[in-house]
Amino acid sequence: MIRKLFLIFLLFELLSHSAYGQDSLAYKSKWQIRILAGGNIPITKLLQDNEVDYLLQYKDHSYYLQLLSSSYFFHRHWGADFNLRIGGSSKIGYRTDDFIAKIQSRYGDNYFISAETNETKEAFYQAYVGIIYRLETNKFYVYPTLSIGGTAIYTNHWQAHLKEKNSNNEYGLFLSTKKKPSNGISITFAPSVSFGYKLSKRVFLNADVMLSYFRPNFVFEKQFTNLYTKKSAVEHFYYKKNILTLGLGGGIIIVIH
Repeated sequence: MIRKLFLIFLLFELLSHSAYGQDSLAYKSKWQIRILAGGNIPITKLLQDNEVDYLLQYKDHSYYLQLLSSSYFFHRHWGADFNLRIGGSSKIGYRTDDFIAKIQSRYGDNYFISAETNETKEAFYQAYVGIIYRLETNKFYVYPTLSIGGTAIYTNHWQAHLKEKNSNNEYGLFLSTKKKPSNGISITFAPSVSFGYKLSKRVFLNADVMLSYFRPNFVFEKQFTNLYTKKSAVEHFYYKKNILTLGLGGGIIIVIH
């Protein structure tokens, strides 16, 4: 497989050299900006299908917008690349309501529930810097990129006062993360490739494929405390696993210099 890919790149490079004298656009640009939109498809999933999932402002299946992205080519083939992706899902904004409904369905038959939660973030963020390699022919291009960056996932916390029905017993229910990545960011590695067709001197059609990897280390603690005896039952939920995601998107490249 590696040999086949090498032969493909070698053929593309030979074609690009033959077209260089005929095409005034090939390898001429210094600065480019990219605007992309697409979807994230999980290869491995972070969420575990339990009530604690709702405290992570994240969805395995999501869309992304890449509105701040640029490349600078300091060499005929080589350049530096930076991009910021905003990931989201229509379901993230309703996670607090869904979580409260989940708790109501679990405890509502036996308790009166008064709940509190903090503000919900409706997106997660990924930022990358990397090295980009450029291959171009008369009308087509391929830009493989190897990047490193971070994935920022916000966590929520939740607490509730439970009064047992037909009884004077009262309880406190507390859910929060006790351990998370520094500043909420997990280091992320992301090889990718952009390819497409040159519409004009300044505008290229672009398709983008990215494989990202990160390993979060969240630990949530659930405490169910009798407010009179102060005795607590404690349960932990661990979110520490290798997360692989395939990003597929499309957009345009604008040559600014």
